[in-house]
Amino acid sequence: MNIIVISGPTCSGKTNKAIQLCKKLNGEIVSCDSRQIYKYLNIGTNKKGVLVRNGLRTIEGIKQHLVDIIDPDQFYNVAQFVKDADKIIANIIHSKKVPIITGGCGLYIKALLYGIDKMPKSNVDLRNTLRLKSCNELYNQLKLLDPESAKKNQYNPQRLIRALEINIMTKKTMKELYSVKHRRYNFKHYNIMINKNILYNRINNRCQYMLNNGLINETHKIIKMGFNKNTIAMTSIGYRHIIKYLENIISKDELFLEFSKDTRNYAKRQITWFKHQPDIEFIL
Repeated sequence: MNIIVISGPTCSGKTNKAIQLCKKLNGEIVSCDSRQIYKYLNIGTNKKGVLVRNGLRTIEGIKQHLVDIIDPDQFYNVAQFVKDADKIIANIIHSKKVPIITGGCGLYIKALLYGIDKMPKSNVDLRNTLRLKSCNELYNQLKLLDPESAKKNQYNPQRLIRALEINIMTKKTMKELYSVKHRRYNFKHYNIMINKNILYNRINNRCQYMLNNGLINETHKIIKMGFNKNTIAMTSIGYRHIIKYLENIISKDELFLEFSKDTRNYAKRQITWFKHQPDIEFIL
């Protein structure tokens, strides 16, 4: 066994499980979280531990890699994740430790474990044409071609553009491109199962805690730093809701309701994704 994977929906306790396992097996965590990669997004992405340097945090003395690696307005894709994760995994194994891949980003995990089709290079003219469209227009166009990708990326214009670009150029959906190929690693993949009522209660409590403990100020600070509200990072769950609140589009009560509802829906999509993946052992 080269690596261990701990996956599951948000609020399922993945990081705590990984820390326990790292202490037992002399391991290090390789984060598989498509939001914790962004600098400055700390409260809203539930980062733990202490930042040592870009790309590395420590939690209870355990190293956690691939966090805080890019600015909120920078683009990062699954191919880059696989490249970065491969390098870190090799270094951890060389140090005679156990890499423990931890996160809820199913697409990243799948690509790391099984590989992906070679993606077409960006078409500048096509991208410029797509950028003229609103996020809603991009969503509606992609919905006709690749409904699954459209639903997953409804509020993320950058990913909508990339999915549209790929579909137009290859005539394939993202699911077809990321279909299971061959195992790139010898691994054990554990997915945390949790009672839905317990999970949703945890999500509601975490959302309320974040709102009461600095997430609004964190969002305002990032915007004041000069990052556009429509950047990839700021359109993610939590931050996009707070921006609506700061712009007086929704009330404080509506902020919590929308934030918690969208987080629960995201967790539901994560659960569905992992249920349909191969080589997984489900644990409590």
